[in-house]
Amino acid sequence: MEKTDFVELLHFLHILCWQALGKVANPVSGKPEKNLQFAKRLIDILETLEIKTKGNLQEDEKRILEDMLTDLRLNYVDELNKEQSSDSAQASHTENPQTKNDQKQSDRKDSENS
Repeated sequence: MEKTDFVELLHFLHILCWQALGKVANPVSGKPEKNLQFAKRLIDILETLEIKTKGNLQEDEKRILEDMLTDLRLNYVDELNKEQSSDSAQASHTENPQTKNDQKQSDRKDSENS
């Protein structure tokens, strides 16, 4: 495999991962489409390439791969954190109404007893 072919493969996987992270629009739909499971799988593939090609890459190829992995990992964690904080915010808004009523009744009893 020529150097340019390997770098092109890396760029292809890199762009696919950016799309899966929702950071780049899907070229077909024109809209960002987030799929964190797919993004994680692409990062895993790039990590496998890093392991399997260790000692066989030219210095610039090695640097490109390392930089891509660092960038993608950081953005993956950022998107994962956003998703988790969004999920927890939704969970707090959909708290059980019965629990709220029980708390109100408890608060009233406490204020009556004071």
